[in-house]
Amino acid sequence: MLRACHRLLRPGGRLAFYTIFATPGLSRRDYRRALRSGPNHLSTRRVEHRHLLEAAGFRLLQGRDLTPQFLRTARAWYDGRSRFEAELRRADGDAYFEERQRDGIIQIRAIEDGLLRRAVFVATRSG
Repeated sequence: MLRACHRLLRPGGRLAFYTIFATPGLSRRDYRRALRSGPNHLSTRRVEHRHLLEAAGFRLLQGRDLTPQFLRTARAWYDGRSRFEAELRRADGDAYFEERQRDGIIQIRAIEDGLLRRAVFVATRSG
């Protein structure tokens, strides 16, 4: 995806994106837990975003950690689903509601345990 963006931008063009990723430097066990706890597209094969950007021809201008906001949002989604539990169970079924809440708790715990992070990155296309 980064290489495709590189082809589309002129030299000096900027790219900004936010992403959820496993915290760098995790043990194998914690890394596997992070992968199971986050969204399906989580894996970067343990390569830090700065290196991924450089390999695609970008220079990182800024990386900003948004993990505290990520945790607040995950908790708010869980709480919101809880507030409207009866309506959601009627609309989506018991199994789906319970799966969403279970996944929410798993993700919240992974963020609290320092396994999942969220950040925004801004980079510029090199030469």
